[in-house]
Amino acid sequence: MDNERTARDCKVLETMGRIFCKAHHSGEKDSSGLCPSCRETVEATLARTAVCPFGHEGNCQDCAIHCQRVEAQERIREIMRYAAPRMALRHPLM
Repeated sequence: MDNERTARDCKVLETMGRIFCKAHHSGEKDSSGLCPSCRETVEATLARTAVCPFGHEGNCQDCAIHCQRVEAQERIREIMRYAAPRMALRHPLM
C-alpha cells in the first residue's frame, strides 16, 4: 500500500507542477510539461518525502520536523496554493 500511496502522491504532485508551470513559466519544458525549475522542485520534494522518518504519513505541514529547506517549502507551497483549487476542475478523480 505504501508504494501505491507514494506513486499516487508522485503523480498528483507532478500534475500540480504542470498546472502551475503552464500558467507561470514560458519557455523550454521537458516531456512532462515542466520547466527545469519546477522539475527540480518536484523531484526534490519527492526525494525528501521518500526518506521521511515518519513514512510520509499525513501532511508535511503538520509534521514536528521539516525534511525540506525553507526555500523548497515555500516553492512547493506556492505551487500547491495555485494548483490545488484547479485540480478539482481539471483532474476531479485525483
